[in-house]
Amino acid sequence: FFFFTENFAMSNPEVTAADQKDINAFSKLNSQYHELKDELTTQKEDLVNLQDAQNEVMMCMDDTEPIKMAVGEVYCEQTQDDAMEMLNAKVEEAEAEVSSKEQAMRDIKSEMASLKGRLTAKFGKSINLEEEADD
Repeated sequence: FFFFTENFAMSNPEVTAADQKDINAFSKLNSQYHELKDELTTQKEDLVNLQDAQNEVMMCMDDTEPIKMAVGEVYCEQTQDDAMEMLNAKVEEAEAEVSSKEQAMRDIKSEMASLKGRLTAKFGKSINLEEEADD
C-alpha cells in the first residue's frame, strides 16, 4: 500500500506516467503477494493433513484390513499399499505446489523491492510503500 505524505506538496516532484505505472505495478504485486500468502497457508495446512494421513495408514496393525479413502464425496476401500501410494503422490504434488508458491512469493518480493527503490529514489520520504500490519 502506498500514499503520498504532506511533504509531497512541498517538495513537488512531478509524477510522470512511468511513475504512476510503477506505483500501480507495486500495488498489483502487493495484492498478488498477499493472495499467494493466503493460498500458501492453506496449502501448508493441507500438506500437514496429508502427512498425518500417511502416518495413520502406516500405524495400521492389520495389513489385510482395507483403508477407507475419501475420493471426492465418496469413500473407497483401498489396500494399505494402494492407500500409501495415493498419499505419497498427493504429498509430492502438495510439496511441489508449496515450493512453487514460495518461489513466486520470493520473485514478487524482489520485484517489489526494485520498484520501491526506484520510487523512493525519486520521491524520497514523500511516498510510503510500506505494507500495513497484518491483523
